[in-house]
Amino acid sequence: MIESATENRVEKGEQLVLEFTRSKNPMIKDLIVKSYAPLVKHIVGRFNLTYSTTLSQDDLYQFGVLGLLRALDRFDPEMKVPFKSFVYKRIHGEVIDAMRKEGLIGRDMYEKVKKLEKCVKDLSSRLGREAAVDEICQVMDIDQDEYYNILNTSQMTYMTSLNNTVTDDEGASVYKIDVLEDDSQENPEDMVINKNLKARLKEVINLLPERERLILALYFYEELTLADIAKILSLSEARISQILNKTLIEIKAKFL
Repeated sequence: MIESATENRVEKGEQLVLEFTRSKNPMIKDLIVKSYAPLVKHIVGRFNLTYSTTLSQDDLYQFGVLGLLRALDRFDPEMKVPFKSFVYKRIHGEVIDAMRKEGLIGRDMYEKVKKLEKCVKDLSSRLGREAAVDEICQVMDIDQDEYYNILNTSQMTYMTSLNNTVTDDEGASVYKIDVLEDDSQENPEDMVINKNLKARLKEVINLLPERERLILALYFYEELTLADIAKILSLSEARISQILNKTLIEIKAKFL
């Protein structure tokens, strides 16, 4: 019943978008925003703002709506792509940009994430096991609050690569995802490299504890929010975020 209602809402939203591209009626635009509001809330719910003193979930929702409206203005039905697929990355990109502008993903924090990755790699190699939080904090000379703050930021930095803005031929700012080359044009050398990386990534993930593998699957494949995963595993949303980000750090460290 719930899945049917969701499918109906998406189908109605797609129809409204097609109608708007023909008529440009502002009243239809309002209906589109209402139709895709659950998607915006879902994307916002995939970020943990526990350590932010400047942004709230409501703030991110407003930025997500802005991304929705910008995507609507750029959407062309001739692309033969569902609007939901087109708009997802644009909403996500607007949210990421908001966090970057508020300093949550600034250069200083990015450098701290890189330092944490190297620390995790070096300690794990030296100890022959995963490093404990207190061991990492001691080496980096930070307290646990800052450690978890960096962890929280790491999730955001790993999800920004396709959301950096570039300038198109007309001088307008667009997301990199809008100007990427077609995957089918990938040269043979890149295809081999990507294939090897995927194989290595699969090996690393298979060695993770079951709980970590499950959280990764629920977050990246099922695309659930942190709150949804927390309910499934009977843990707090903050704890799910910590486990997810710690796992991402450990995976990234293995590729350094």
